[in-house]
Amino acid sequence: MSNFPEELFDPVELHPNLRQAFGSNPPDFKVMPHVAVPVVDPKAARLEIPKHFHRSDIFLFWGDSSHTWHVDSLKSLLRGDKVPPELGAHPKAYNACFALFDLHIVELANLFGEPRDEELREIVSTLRRRPDGKSLGFTHDYLWQACALILGTYPLSEAEFEAILTRLERSCRTFSRGASSRNFATTLRNLHGRK
Repeated sequence: MSNFPEELFDPVELHPNLRQAFGSNPPDFKVMPHVAVPVVDPKAARLEIPKHFHRSDIFLFWGDSSHTWHVDSLKSLLRGDKVPPELGAHPKAYNACFALFDLHIVELANLFGEPRDEELREIVSTLRRRPDGKSLGFTHDYLWQACALILGTYPLSEAEFEAILTRLERSCRTFSRGASSRNFATTLRNLHGRK
C-alpha cells in the first residue's frame, strides 16, 4: 500500500486553492504531507482531544515546511466527472489516496489510541453521504481534513471520491469484530509502523 512513485504528488494536479496556500514556498513533493493534530500539551502523560477545532482551517506539515490552508467545503475540491474503476479487494487505482487516509488514522491512533471500527465506519459513511455535513466530533473533523488533503493533491471526481470512501467503509466493516473492536486502526498501525 505504501509503494509510491519517486515524486508522490504532481504539482500540476494540485487544486488551485492548495497551490495558492503554498504561495512562494512550495513543499517537497517527494515527501508525504500530513494534517497536524492540535495538541494542547504534547508532553502530557495522556493527551486531551482538542475541544475547539475548526475543520476548515487546516495546518499542513509537508516535509520541512508548514502551511495553513483554508477549505470551505470538500465539495468545492471535487474536480471533473471521471468514473472510477471497480475497487476490488486490492484497489490499486487509488493506492496513494488510501495510504494518505490510512496514515491519518494511524496519526490519531498514535496520539489518542485506536478509534473503534464502528466509529470509523460511521465517520467514513457520513463523509461519503454528506461530505460537508454536521460535525460528529474531533475524529470526524480531522478525517474531513485528511479528505481535503486527498482532494487537494489528487484531481478526483465526486464518483471517485465516493468509491474510495465506500471501499474504506467496507474495510472498517470487514475488520470489525464487535461494538468495541479496534482492529482496523490496529492493523494500520502495525502495517505502517506502530509508535
